[in-house]
Amino acid sequence: MNYDSASLIEKGAYRCACGKIHKASIKASYVAPGAAAAAGAYAKRFGGTKAFVLADENTFAAAGRQVTASLSGAGVPYQVFLYPGERIEPDEKTVGSAVLHFDETCDILISVGSGVLNDVGKILAGMRGLPYLCVATAPSMDGFASSTSSVIRDRLKVSVNSRCPDAVLGDTDILKAAPKIMLQAGLGDMLAKCVSVAEWQIGRIVTGEYYCPEIAAMIRAALRKCINGAEGLLQGDDEAVSGVMDGLIVAGIAADWAGVSRPVSGTEHYFSHIWDMRAAALGTPSSLHGVQCAIGTVKTLKGYEKLRGMLDAGVAPEPFNKAAWLKTLSDYMGEAGGQMLKNAETCALYDPQAQAERQENIRKHLFEILGVIDTLPSYGEITSLLRGIGAPTSPEEIGIPESETAVCFKATKDIRDKYILSSLAFDLGVLDRLAEKI
Repeated sequence: MNYDSASLIEKGAYRCACGKIHKASIKASYVAPGAAAAAGAYAKRFGGTKAFVLADENTFAAAGRQVTASLSGAGVPYQVFLYPGERIEPDEKTVGSAVLHFDETCDILISVGSGVLNDVGKILAGMRGLPYLCVATAPSMDGFASSTSSVIRDRLKVSVNSRCPDAVLGDTDILKAAPKIMLQAGLGDMLAKCVSVAEWQIGRIVTGEYYCPEIAAMIRAALRKCINGAEGLLQGDDEAVSGVMDGLIVAGIAADWAGVSRPVSGTEHYFSHIWDMRAAALGTPSSLHGVQCAIGTVKTLKGYEKLRGMLDAGVAPEPFNKAAWLKTLSDYMGEAGGQMLKNAETCALYDPQAQAERQENIRKHLFEILGVIDTLPSYGEITSLLRGIGAPTSPEEIGIPESETAVCFKATKDIRDKYILSSLAFDLGVLDRLAEKI
């Protein structure tokens, strides 16, 4: 099977050996020089007669004029809503502002931007039942073609159901001119997939959750393409930029096929979510999602290496003091931790019977779990790759004290009920010891 986005979209619905019928919700992807100039044609293709265009000051400067000129050329009138300022947060205020400024006469939505703007566009399009196009301005994150939006709701970073874009346009002339940190972020978000795919497989072994080898294969193929092109990314190499952008679209298709974010998000993403939540609630430092995911990937890979060594040496499990941990979590997260504390009361992680079943599965299938861990790249390898493009590889490089890594890692298991490295360490009784080694 060809694993580029266009081929996956063209394939349509098919019954997979995993038992599911896979079909991408996205209907078109166009990654090429000059793609932004096709916005008008795509708007008409999906029935648009008047477009509501979402952008911020930076993204409009990068591609807004090309998009609006294309709409005018195609005879599609438009209304622009421009967020003020240089950075917007993915929270209730940002979403609500788009909702309140929406022009009721518009029948198609177009976001000019990436991360937050795409997430808001997907939510608004879903609410209004409108066709939706995303014109990317940076290959910076993996949510382009997913049917969920990552937002901060009640101070908790959550994925909410929204609407997959009908088409994603990636103009490589615009993408390669994006700020260096956004190019680094895109590669960082793709490197995170080496962890997420492995953890998905471990989750299947331990909890019996759904897993699809075909989806895992398409993620790994996209990841290899990104790694092979990493050297040319910051030099504006069209093939490298196109490879990362297409890989990010493929990642969204993979999540759409799976029906969950499992194939594309694991421990490394939860590091990023925690830093985002603390930044929103406490004003602590944070960076772009993909940059944070890259750092989280380095930390998680180091954690798996350390855990592998601990298991080889043989370790006795230590008791876990849930009450003391929840107090620590509350102190660390502040108001941002409210929902995490609520989750801790009902999630399967802390249920004694569920844990006993997981621990028995770990005992029975330990060698299989170790085999999955052994497929991971070393954290040194990924660190070197990131340093080769000048990307941060440690929390301190984005203003977050290294001393917080242990508590942040332990908190990753409490964001939602997904089986990840910290969950495995918790079940093995080595969570505290492993956290101190990362």
